[in-house]
Formats: sequence, structure tokens, C-alpha cells
Amino acid sequence: MRKSLGARRSLLLTAAALPLLTVGLARAATSDATPASSVSEVVVTATRQSQAISKVAESVSAFPASKLAVLNIKSFADLAKFTAGVTFNEDRHDISIRGIDSQAGSGTTGIYIDDTPIQVRALGLNANNTLPAVFDLQRVEVLRGPQGTLFGAGSEGGTVRYITTQPSLTSFSANAHAEVAATQDGAPSYEFGAAAGGPILQDKIGFRISAWGRQDGGWVNRNNDGDVGQVENNANYTDTYVLRGAVTFAPTDSLTITPSLNYENRDQHNHDEYWVGISNPSSGQFLSGTPELMQDSDHFILPSLKIEWDAGPVRFISNTAYYDRLEHVNGYSGTLYNLSYFQHFTSNTDPNPLADGTNAIPGLPPNPVDPQFNPPVGCGPAPTVSMPGCIIGNLLTPTGLNLPGFGPYKSTNLITNAQQDITQEFRLQSADTSARLVWTVGLFYAYNTQRSTEEIRDPQLPALTEYLWGEDMITAWGENLLPNGDDYINDTRAHDRQVAIFGDAAFKITDALKLEVGLRYAWTHFDFHNLNDGAQDLLDDGGVPAIATGSKNETPFTPKVGLTYQVTSDDMVYATYSQGYRIGGATPPLPIPACGANPFPDQYNSDSLDSYEIGTKDSFLDRKLYVAASAFYVHWKNIQQAIYVPQCGIQYTTNVGTAVSQGFDLEGEWRFTSAFEMDLSMGYTDAHYTANAIDPNSGAELAAKGDVLDVAPWTVSLGAQYDFSVMDHDAFIRADYEYASRRTKPIPAEDPATTYYDAGLVPDPATKLASLRAGMTFSKFDVAVFVDNLFDSHPQLDLQHEDSATALFEATTFRPRTVGLSADYKF
Repeated sequence: MRKSLGARRSLLLTAAALPLLTVGLARAATSDATPASSVSEVVVTATRQSQAISKVAESVSAFPASKLAVLNIKSFADLAKFTAGVTFNEDRHDISIRGIDSQAGSGTTGIYIDDTPIQVRALGLNANNTLPAVFDLQRVEVLRGPQGTLFGAGSEGGTVRYITTQPSLTSFSANAHAEVAATQDGAPSYEFGAAAGGPILQDKIGFRISAWGRQDGGWVNRNNDGDVGQVENNANYTDTYVLRGAVTFAPTDSLTITPSLNYENRDQHNHDEYWVGISNPSSGQFLSGTPELMQDSDHFILPSLKIEWDAGPVRFISNTAYYDRLEHVNGYSGTLYNLSYFQHFTSNTDPNPLADGTNAIPGLPPNPVDPQFNPPVGCGPAPTVSMPGCIIGNLLTPTGLNLPGFGPYKSTNLITNAQQDITQEFRLQSADTSARLVWTVGLFYAYNTQRSTEEIRDPQLPALTEYLWGEDMITAWGENLLPNGDDYINDTRAHDRQVAIFGDAAFKITDALKLEVGLRYAWTHFDFHNLNDGAQDLLDDGGVPAIATGSKNETPFTPKVGLTYQVTSDDMVYATYSQGYRIGGATPPLPIPACGANPFPDQYNSDSLDSYEIGTKDSFLDRKLYVAASAFYVHWKNIQQAIYVPQCGIQYTTNVGTAVSQGFDLEGEWRFTSAFEMDLSMGYTDAHYTANAIDPNSGAELAAKGDVLDVAPWTVSLGAQYDFSVMDHDAFIRADYEYASRRTKPIPAEDPATTYYDAGLVPDPATKLASLRAGMTFSKFDVAVFVDNLFDSHPQLDLQHEDSATALFEATTFRPRTVGLSADYKF
């Protein structure tokens, strides 16, 4: 097992009265009955029934294709900037909705392609989710708050749904898209895509096919400071390719059968992190000195079969899918991790390191030890001078590696994430969404096989061991490298099985008042098989791999109840209570000789939350102004967390801590005239621990009461668009501004009151982004120019280092100012 890398409702709906707004949608599709100067209505399927978004009694953001295009959205990272209450970590592909997020156990946000869930369980480090590329989508829906009733486990904080464009049986359409852009002090980016679809046999057989490719040019240079002599400009480029295809068969007027295939391949050549000590962001210099490439190769294929049968008053829907995904990612630098770990031994000044763990105690003379906590063979008594065979001091400085006389050193980490998920869902639901009773019942089955393999490949470790301590591998580590050159491997194979029944019904008590009740009952099973081996593996017993197995069974029940009052045809208020949960699991055992005889758990339970939400959706000024607002209070209990044991440097997963997340989100759009509109998305989230979180095994204080979860408290997105005509050609100009505030309270790792406080970590600063876009239509051509990150903002984000004793820091920032040209042609 691998060492860790680091470590009331007081808000009411007063926000609903604000005359500020979202859904900013330039040139969004409107129905023929909608006046040009009124706000367009978007139809969503957030409740598994087609409804206008203004009639859905929950907080939902919808991004139809036209909005995705005008906002120049390419990925979920772009989309999150325009979505209230949502934050996204690009490094981990991690989505937080209303502050609900955890890097341990099952996922907290459901991710769906149409009706198929694809989120990943955290079996090990860098359990990254795949997030589909944004091309040829009908829309993206973001559902805030627990969605456990209709979308099951993993939708604890909310759900993101990618709805693909479906085949038409009646009309043909096709389009092509191209784009080129230049990034300041970086490489150009290119994009091309095409989609087509229509009837093969009128009213009986239709198809849809699309292909898309993009290269995001890099802007972070590799500069290895002479360690390995490799320099590569703009190394963090990414290539993405997407293929989608579907065919719909309609043997009768009431039956459709749609097989489909989604394929995506994403290759990032090097990561986006830069070294703080050698970079100069103000001059456009972003440099990474990491000796090895930090790549991420991720691809998936998703075949599915959807059957829909309209049987008069009811509809039957079946979705069958198989999701096969493989990711190879250099999740962390093997070089930097190893040297940060090894320098605990070379920098030791503790006279009793075996009892205390290696520590640097100020004022005491050097007392270097080898990895067995013995005096190094290469050092004499009371060494004071650092030399090959007896290195004293730090191996990493703020600007690079500190290995004088050794030469280039490189160790590579490789993490492999594999998913094979089988899902089957049957739904039966009422066909008339305007009926007094609208209902959905269903049966869900999933069998997910997942594998997480973490390796550190270090063929130079024997030479480095001799250089540091004057010892061979057996003396220093107790065993040699594995045959493939690994000094560590952690391989976990797991299975998740889930069977669930669910139902949701909305009953009109009166024409204006509606009661909604939902429930889901599930039978879940999880099991795993774990193998650890290698010289750096503390579970290894002298070359004998450590093997562990475990399992967990649960029967979670998830209810939901809500009331909706339609004040007028344009004004609705609602109140909802719902529960969310994450499936429990098992965790490998810890080695007693290294970690102590504490009763460490071998499994963890599901965690759960209670969510209370009140909201309103209103149209004013003859539907020129649309406002959707909600306030929420979420109580999160028994949070699944990864616990770090400092005595042995290993982590395990257990349930500890409670938290509250409260706040509001506000969205809307105002069409001042038929030519000018503004839109706003604003959110406030206060997510914090309500009591000290104490590890029951070690007594460590993992979080202090009042410590916050790592989300920006305030997020604001403001847009304005003006449509006009130039020489009888439709044209537009649009400006967007996004703001995220700085946290004013610490997360646990920034709080001196916690056991694993790291004085080197600081909150992200407040961030501001501005962009411009202008375009014109020439017959079937749409041409647009754009500037992203208009003011070339470069805040230092996600500051991190290997551990609290390491002086080398890495960070990320926004892509520098990017100017581009795009063109679309509609056939």
C-alpha cells in the first residue's frame, strides 16, 4: 500500500427577489409561438420526463447546443464557470456541486451519457472521472442537490447529464465546424468536427453520425534544469478525438429501437503544473522541471441499446449499456515523490527515529538513517559532511533536484484505471405529463468491474541507494527491484453490484398545488482483491507480496418529497426534502509492525446527506425576464474519507466527520429588447465541518469545527449580447465575465489546529476571467472571432508540494490569453 502524497438554515430565499439572472443563450432555439423578444424555454429530462425547465421543481442548469456554441464551451471545465454552485478540479477531473465532494470511496457526483452512469469509484490514487467532450450534443444538464431517487448512488451532491443528438426519422441535417486559435506565449490550437443525420427510410429508419478532433496547444514548457537534459516547449498539449453513431428503427409508430456507439480518446502529453520557483507568470514563463513526462492517456467506448414503446397511457423505456474505459496516467511524479520521501531519512536529526518516525528537530546535529532506520553503512559516527555514500540534507530545493555528483535521476509513476460497467434499466412511466398524476417506476441493475494499479518504476534505485547511504538494495530496503524495474506496486481489483427499484410520482392536489414523492431501495455489494509488492511497500514481507481481500453489503433507502405551487402560469415556488448516499466498501488492512496495533477497520459504510431546498422560478415583463433561484441546507453525515497514518505513511478509508453546506444559487436572463440581452449565474456556498473530526483509531484531529470544504464561497458569471445586422447579414457581439471569490476560512490542511497541518498551503486567490466573442452569418456560414482570458489573468492556483517538508512547489493557472476564429457550415 502506497504512502500518502500529502496528507440554520440561516439562509432563506431572499435571493429570489434579486432582479438578476442565467441561461444566457444567444441565438438559442425558440419555438414558433415564442416572441423574438421573450426568453426562450428549454425542455429538459431532469425528472426522466420531458418538461420545460421553468416547471421543474429543483435547481437545474441547462446548456443546449446553441448556448454551448455561443459560450465557446469545449469541456466541463468551461461549463463549470457558467454554472452556479459548481466547481471543477481539472487535475482530478473532480466535480463538486454545492460543496459536496470527497476524494475517497464512491463518487459524489453522478455523470451520465444519456441514461448511462460512468462515474468512477476511488480505489486508489488519481481515480479520475472521464468527462465527455462537448460536440454534437443536444444539451448538457446540471442537476444540483441529491438525485438518488432517479439516478441512484453516486449522485449524492448532484448529477451531470450529457444528452447526445438523436437520429431523425423525418428530416436531414448536417453541419461542419472548424476552429483555429493562438495562445499567448504558447502553441496554436486546432479543431474540426462534422455531424450528419436523417432518414434512411422515411419514418422508419434514421441515423446520426459525428466525428470531432481537437488539439489544445500547450503553454507550459519543460525545463529540466540540466537533470536529464530534455527541454520541450509547450509540452502540455492535448489531443482529443470523438466518434458517435446511432441508428433508430421504428418498426411501428409506437416502437423505436436505437443502438448507439460513443468512442472518445484523449491524450495529454504533459501536465499543466508549473514549478513556482523557476517560473515567471507575469512574463508568460511557465516552466516545469519534472524530469519525466506527466502524461494522461484516457479512452472509452460505450455501446448502448435504447428501446422506447408508447403504449397509449404509458411509456416503456429500456436502456442497456456496456462502458469500457482504460486510462494510463502519470498521476504524480515518481522522481519528486521518491526524493521527498528519501530526504526524510537524509535530513533526519531525531536521535530516536524508529520510535518517532523520521523527523527534523531544529537545533540537533544530523542523524541520517537508511530506510530501515539504521545508521547508513556509508556514514561514520556523527557525520557532519555530506558526500556520496553519506548524503546529509534535503534532496529537493525550491528550484529542482539536489543530487550533486550523481547525475540525472528519473523515476516514473504509472497509474492504470480500468472500468468495465454493465448497466440495465427498465422504466415504466405515464405518457401524459399534463395529467393529474404523473409517475415513473423502474428497475436498475449494474455490475461494475474496476481495477486500479499504481506503480513506481525506478531502475536507478540501486545506484541512488548506494549514493545516499552507501548500501545495497537488500541492506537498505530488504529486497531488490521487481523484475520489471518497479520498486512499488499496488494493484486493486474490485466489483460493484447494485440492484435497485425506484419510483417517483407527482400528484396535483389542486390545479396549482402538486405533491411529489419519490423513493429508491437498493441492494448493493462490493468486493476487492488487493496486492502490494516492492522495495517501498511496507506491507511486503521480505519479497513476499501482501494480499488482502474484503467485501461489503448494504441496502440503502433514498426518499424524496416535495411540494410545488404554481402561483400563475409564469410563477412557481417549491420546497423539497431529499436524501443522497454513497455506497460503502472495503479497505485493505494496514501492516501492524509499521502502523501499530490500532484496530484499523477493514470496511467502511455508506455516507448520506439530508437536503432541504426551497426555490422559485418566475417570468416577468411579458416573459422578457426569467429568474430561477433556490436556497439550500445540506447535512452530510459519516463522510467517507481517506485517513493518513503518519507512523507508517499509509492511508485507509473510513467514515468520519459531519459537515453542513448552505447557500443559494440564482440564474436568469433578461431580454431588454429583441436585440439585447443579459444573463447572470450567481451562487453562494458555505460548506464547513460542524464538529471536530477525530480519527477513532489514532486520535488524530482530521478537521476542526468550522474548517471549510475546498470550494469558492461566491461564484458569479455575467454575460451580455447584442444582435444586429450588417449589410443584411445577422451578426452579434458578446462579452462574458466570471468571478470566483477567495476562501476566507481554512480547509483542514491549512488549519494549525489539525494533526496534518501544512504551513506551505494557502487558499486560491479570487479569480476573474473575461472573454469576448463576435460573429456574423453568411447564408449557411457562421463565422466568429473570440478572445478568451481577455486580460491574460494568471492567478496561482492549486499550490501543492509533495509533503510539508518539501520546498519545491507546483501550481496551475488559467490558459493565457487566446485569440481564435471559428466557422460553421450547415448543409
